[in-house]
Amino acid sequence: MPTIQPSDMSTVSVLANLVDLPEQGTVFTAQVHKMGEERGKVVYGDDIKQVLIWTGFSYRALIARSMKILTYQLGKGGYIEKLARATLEVHEGTTIENVCHALQEIRDGFRRKLGDGFQKDNNDLPPTRGQGVWAPLVISGITVRGCSVYSGPARPDNPRAPVPGTVYVKGLKLGEKMVTPAPNGQWKADSKPKTLAKQIIKESLPVGLYCSYRLEPSRVSGIAVAADVAKVVREQKILIDPEALTSIFKVG
Repeated sequence: MPTIQPSDMSTVSVLANLVDLPEQGTVFTAQVHKMGEERGKVVYGDDIKQVLIWTGFSYRALIARSMKILTYQLGKGGYIEKLARATLEVHEGTTIENVCHALQEIRDGFRRKLGDGFQKDNNDLPPTRGQGVWAPLVISGITVRGCSVYSGPARPDNPRAPVPGTVYVKGLKLGEKMVTPAPNGQWKADSKPKTLAKQIIKESLPVGLYCSYRLEPSRVSGIAVAADVAKVVREQKILIDPEALTSIFKVG
């Protein structure tokens, strides 16, 4: 991973550093109207956000760094107790056994992805198999790594099939700004303690920044990449989460 010095942690400087690393990825921003999810004929989570994403990273390197940080946290001692307290705050039925199982499943998952059977980064693979129906995303002459565009035929008979021109984005979410909140708010699932503990673990690690979007043409606007992102970030006043940056990059 590249090194970002503490004195360079302003948004503009960070973007400049990332733009200068085309071999490692591309900075991407767009205004996204999320599809949301329907529950009882009510749609939740259909907000509009301006998202800032770094695409084209090595997914395997992301898992390796997450494993390294988790191992370091465990080595300091007291990690399980802290995890239990954090999970108790959102589910009063949490037990030490719940968080231990969650931790073990996270570590086992990391090991599988870092094993011999996980040699390829899955970053540049198309969302589904098929010949001749996927094209690279090219913006202002720049091919955006980690993104692909569905260029196949429309399939109105299949509501789950992608719409021609749909953009698939995979990357690390560095920041976002709410443009229009979802009218009905967000859907809150009644998750079990182990599930909540796993979520808390991932959110504290670089892998927690991983995101993927399916952007239908009618629900996305204002795509910008590389150097053009800085202008959008200034206009939209999007801040890069410093904790996100320090979890991805080695600082110091």
